[in-house]
Amino acid sequence: MSPFTVVICPGAWPLVQFFHPLINAFKERQQTAICKVKQTDSTSPTESGPPINPDCYYLRHSVLEPLLAEGKDLVIFTHSYGGVYGPESLEGTSKQERQAKGLEGGVVAVVLCASFIAPKGTTAMAAMGVDPDNMPGWIIHDESTGLVSFDKPSAKAMLFHDLPDEEADKLAGMLPPQQYTCFSTPAHWDPFHSPYFKGKIGYIFTEADKIVPMEAQKMYVQTGGIDKTRILKGSSHSPHLERPGELADTVLDLAKDIMEAKE
Repeated sequence: MSPFTVVICPGAWPLVQFFHPLINAFKERQQTAICKVKQTDSTSPTESGPPINPDCYYLRHSVLEPLLAEGKDLVIFTHSYGGVYGPESLEGTSKQERQAKGLEGGVVAVVLCASFIAPKGTTAMAAMGVDPDNMPGWIIHDESTGLVSFDKPSAKAMLFHDLPDEEADKLAGMLPPQQYTCFSTPAHWDPFHSPYFKGKIGYIFTEADKIVPMEAQKMYVQTGGIDKTRILKGSSHSPHLERPGELADTVLDLAKDIMEAKE
């Protein structure tokens, strides 16, 4: 296999430091991985045309395009809500499409973990089964600012329940707010029906997930037509914090499986 860079697409309410254990685990395996997140108060796209998820716009223009301009091969790794905006950002980025245009680099595999999937025209809230007019109590929407927060006690119980209590409490209190439009804007594109991504997408199940239960994960895999999967037995929603080495190994194994498969 040619060298590649792993691009980490975090879930909602993200901080890059949440993924430092996973980045370090990749580094220990001589694998480059990067994770960048849009700041809550940074500028959203204002160009004409259909509205675009701000996270999708940031990932495409501030992360993917600079790497592709360097001719790098990319493995996209998504976690949770990252499975919504991550795939949406990949239009025209496949290695096959770029080669046909005489361009170097491109996306060679997409690995989703504990991820929601939003086909074209679907919002993140719809993918998550959340009613915007009757949101669950753990989601706090401040309409005056357009920001959404995760209730701390719920975050501790749902996201970090496998961590020591003190660490879980600290992490739950660090979650930054997220723009409401990230959850309410329909996906403008998806790779799940693209011939250029056929066989290029895999999924890692998190068996003990309290945010995205196994049955929901199986439904997403079916929706995406994904046939290459792995499972982290007994894993919560946060294997990047709790089991980073195992997760890194699983990502690399699944990516290798995808890249070595016959077209």
